[in-house]
Amino acid sequence: MPRKKKTENLISQISSNHLKEVLEYCDNIKKKKILSGIYTKKSIERFLKDIERQKDEDFLYEFRSDLADKVIDFAEQLYIPDLNSKLVLLPWHKFIYYNLFGWVHKLDNNRRRFRTSYCEVARKNSKTTSLLFPIILYDFITTNSAESFFVSKDGNQSAKTYTELKQIFIETFNIDKNTFITDSGIRIGSKFIQFFSSETRGTDSYKNSCSVIDEFHHYDNDKVITSFKYGGRARINNLVLIITSAGNNISSPCYAENEKARKVLNGLLTDETYFTIIFAYDEGDDWKDKKNFIKANPSLGTIIRPEILDIDLADALITPSHQADFKSKTCGIWQASTSNWISLQKWDTEKRNREINIKEFNGQFCCAGLDLSSINDFTAYTKCFEREGLYYFFHKFYIPAETINERYRSENININEWIHRGIVTAIPGNVIDYDFIKEDIISDAGYFNITELCYDKWQSNKLIDSLEENLPHTMFIQYDQSLKQMTNPTKQFEKFIMEDKIIDPNPVMKWMVTNAVIRPDANNNYKVMKQYKSSTQRVDGVITSIMALDRCVISDNKTLVNKDFNSILNLF
Repeated sequence: MPRKKKTENLISQISSNHLKEVLEYCDNIKKKKILSGIYTKKSIERFLKDIERQKDEDFLYEFRSDLADKVIDFAEQLYIPDLNSKLVLLPWHKFIYYNLFGWVHKLDNNRRRFRTSYCEVARKNSKTTSLLFPIILYDFITTNSAESFFVSKDGNQSAKTYTELKQIFIETFNIDKNTFITDSGIRIGSKFIQFFSSETRGTDSYKNSCSVIDEFHHYDNDKVITSFKYGGRARINNLVLIITSAGNNISSPCYAENEKARKVLNGLLTDETYFTIIFAYDEGDDWKDKKNFIKANPSLGTIIRPEILDIDLADALITPSHQADFKSKTCGIWQASTSNWISLQKWDTEKRNREINIKEFNGQFCCAGLDLSSINDFTAYTKCFEREGLYYFFHKFYIPAETINERYRSENININEWIHRGIVTAIPGNVIDYDFIKEDIISDAGYFNITELCYDKWQSNKLIDSLEENLPHTMFIQYDQSLKQMTNPTKQFEKFIMEDKIIDPNPVMKWMVTNAVIRPDANNNYKVMKQYKSSTQRVDGVITSIMALDRCVISDNKTLVNKDFNSILNLF
């Protein structure tokens, strides 16, 4: 039976008004009656597919709508002073409730399925009031010895959030504010709700039953989330709930969480205890087209008035400096922290991000690029392979180990994760030991036919002399990085990106691409550079990629010319 009919039949058979509303919402998105983004659709598809999977013996979970109904009913009894009325949830809110509280283990209905959740939605859609406040209050009231935590971006926001939730608690339950209210939170006996900011230290000693993380895109690190995940292991139903809008920094831990969420929804990563939904524009959507508002703003027309977004859009159109904020906070389009050369959406395609194994290229010809930078900074080494008109890139990045903590703190990049995954090599000491790089290149030459290696002459003479002695079959080309030399190779790299001919899933490279800016001269000549000279946002991998691609294309053209010439000779 087609999925569409199954959904319709399911709606007709249920008695819960909440569930009917949610299933009708899902059906309207499937039938495109409600315009939605791909990761909203995928979350809904996952939910409906899992309802069918309940019959499978190897699927460990079952859906109990009555359990979620209790939480929804509780939420809609809360009195919201700002609204001067009780809370009214929208279908998309209820969809999240049904996922978080409706799924339980088949063998133990007291044990919920989802322990971590990442929800991304544009600002002012009632994330905090309709989701975070009710969920943390429900946990506080219904969980034995509840340890509930609300984390905000900073101390001021934490104090504001505490004031709002305290007022809801007092008004809803008609209590004396001096009875359960303390300076730092709400407490009844051994239960408490405590309020933290992302700057709070010492969160490791708690056994949290529920932790809600508001506007994660503002956070410099994910330490508080990690500590809550570990702290809640002793709890049968610990929940870490992250709700945020998109941000302007793709090197942030929030963007890393966004990447994980998309992998789960794309089926590239299996985590049955992780719920996610992302309300956002799709790649290629026109951010200036008002019809797309609904994709990132599921409360449009109810909580959000369309004319408000119209005003915000008009402001972004006439004030370019406001566009990045509008795209991220209203459209759900992640932005780099600066105006960049290649947009994140253009770079971050499924084709470019597909996983590739470098062993597939053993024995194949390739060209390499090397940019040594300074001895206490990032160094980049890139290999480029051509196959059937596509160009595959593999990178090695190096950094002195003693500079790691400073970079993690000052630049807000995922350097520790990259090192752990082997994407960046931490060389002992506070400077780059070029012998590490030399050994890597020599080792690579044992697996791949490195026909050419191009390099910037700065700081490289000694290393290149040593490599030439060890790799007699590789041609070493000093590559001039002047504007005149780099313009055509840069434009070629840009063109291949736009044509999706470049395959490069490396997250460090993604970060570097979004750091890169260009400043064309009067003749439209340009090369990649940092936004300003003293910036710590690196672009080294982009430069080595441009050099390697340039030589790879030239080598391919030489091969074609030689083949054509030999074909002509064979005629005689």
